[in-house]
Amino acid sequence: MTSGIGAGPGHFQKGALQGHHLAACPASLRLQLVCWILLMCILPLGPTASAQKAANSTGVSVRISKGAAALIAAEWVAFDTVLQNKGATATPPLAVHLSIAGLDRGKHVDSEDWSPERTQYLLPLQPGESVQLDWKVHALFEGTFVTFVTVVSADDSFRPTVSASLRLEVAPDHILPLRYVVPVAAVVPVLPLALCVFTVVRARRRRNR
Repeated sequence: MTSGIGAGPGHFQKGALQGHHLAACPASLRLQLVCWILLMCILPLGPTASAQKAANSTGVSVRISKGAAALIAAEWVAFDTVLQNKGATATPPLAVHLSIAGLDRGKHVDSEDWSPERTQYLLPLQPGESVQLDWKVHALFEGTFVTFVTVVSADDSFRPTVSASLRLEVAPDHILPLRYVVPVAAVVPVLPLALCVFTVVRARRRRNR
């Protein structure tokens, strides 16, 4: 009896501790289960996003033939761009668009007036294939400008690619403005006639003397 009574509290404490651990185990297991579920949900997103990003990257590079040009207003500048598919798969059909921007405040550039062909369309480029596109820009007035091309596609998986910019330093044209040219053009033909009349009148006066 004594031993049974003495062992009672120890067994009771041990059983209580075991019961306590058993009661805590389900919560711990539930927490671990939730963590595993979260990890299973999160981990696939990393490789999938990376794989999707790699798949979306077509590896198209754009090289522009000039970095800067100096010209006079009303002159033309010609340059070219070379597109190359450096990816492992073919690109979708592409559109290459030319943009022109003025860097001087208050000077608006109408790109349609500055370039006769602003968009060129390309068939899919195979891996390693390259193509050259020619461009012309008409500098209508003086100032500082930049022009560049952007490669886009109707395919959502294609990421737009922008070339380096060509800087244009356009100096003013030193030809007389039209408001000065018209009066001069009107006066020049009259000068010889006036000179002839003056010579005749002067000669007659000398004879009359």
